[in-house]
Amino acid sequence: MRAYPSIFFLALAFFLFSPTVRDVLAIEHDLKITGTAYSAFFPEIESGPQEDVVAFVQIKPDLALFLDDTWQAIIAPRFRLGVTDSEYNFVSFDDVYGEYIADQFEVRAGFQTYFWGAVESFNIVDVLNQKDYVIDFFEPKTNKIGEPAIRARMLVGEHRFEFYYFPYFTPANLPNKVNPLNPFEGRLDFSDDPFYTNASKRLRQQFALRWDHTIGSADIGLAYFNGYERFPVINQAPGAMEADTLYYEMQQVSGDIQISLGNWLLKGEVLYLNTGIAGSFASDSILPDGNVVRRDLVPDNLTAVVGGFEYTFFRVLGQSDLGVIVEYLYNSQQDRDAVGFRPFENDVFAALRWSRNNPGDGELLAGLILDVRNQTRLLRVEYEERFFDQIKLEAIYEHIQAASEDPIALLNNADRLAIQLSYVY
Repeated sequence: MRAYPSIFFLALAFFLFSPTVRDVLAIEHDLKITGTAYSAFFPEIESGPQEDVVAFVQIKPDLALFLDDTWQAIIAPRFRLGVTDSEYNFVSFDDVYGEYIADQFEVRAGFQTYFWGAVESFNIVDVLNQKDYVIDFFEPKTNKIGEPAIRARMLVGEHRFEFYYFPYFTPANLPNKVNPLNPFEGRLDFSDDPFYTNASKRLRQQFALRWDHTIGSADIGLAYFNGYERFPVINQAPGAMEADTLYYEMQQVSGDIQISLGNWLLKGEVLYLNTGIAGSFASDSILPDGNVVRRDLVPDNLTAVVGGFEYTFFRVLGQSDLGVIVEYLYNSQQDRDAVGFRPFENDVFAALRWSRNNPGDGELLAGLILDVRNQTRLLRVEYEERFFDQIKLEAIYEHIQAASEDPIALLNNADRLAIQLSYVY
């Protein structure tokens, strides 16, 4: 699947844009191409196999085809080429689908990316897409992998109902030994043969339902998902040369809300995760303290909540706006022995958002997540701005200082300064 996509899309583009085909099919189209260069420096990486500098280039064509008012197709794959290591070579069919649109009903089929959620810090309800953890662990909105799916949407008055069907599962893209985000500090790669709690493995059918509604200034969503947890359980077995991964089945019931009240924006997400449908999966494991035990790798059921507010001061510095964000994150899985990566168990998030409101939409977001119990800190500063309409600059600084018992202690050496430059043609 990764060897031939570029040939396929070049052939498809040639076919669709040839004058004869355009005239016969009367296809209208809109094409833009985004080229990106990314580089990151990891100052905590001093020796060993892990690289302290990471770089890649990426191209993302985005082609929209309009046959008439009801039929359209989107072809927006992503091709990434590693400069420092071939591990960063990657092809993802982020959004490659066909869609039928009517007044009260629409359906699309193909590879798709979605977003569920309302809060700024960490979207716990956003479960549909797999993530590309080779690049970033904490920014789910921009590192998603397209999932093969069918989505049907129906409008009933002011209510929106959505149904999602996933015919097969996409495993996570996890960092190898040279990657600074490798949780084993470069000692272990991940196995290419994951375990699954269902005998059908990747062919286990998955589905989701969602209801959205607006009441006054409040946007409310309720959802149900039945399938695999997207981030796997990571297990280091005694004497193993690779780290095992286990994808377990679960049912997630969730809700999210956003309320606008003048300068105030109230946000919240809540979920209940039922792992009982996965059964059990016992394996010998090396615990963080070095002891070896045999245990069930399927985590217990859990409840999680994220909620808070954003207050905006308008026109405080010329045309600029300043937003103050405060959120609280909680989940009931309060110990490191739970081997699934579920960070932010009892944390407070505070941030400032400076929006310049200039022609380039410059924006600075500086936020700190602080664990209430053990003082683990995750500081993230992001700035982005567009120049000349076609060039976009993004800069990220991330600092992690985690207590040994905290789940994100796996990434204690992953401080980074990253620069990304994109050009849209």
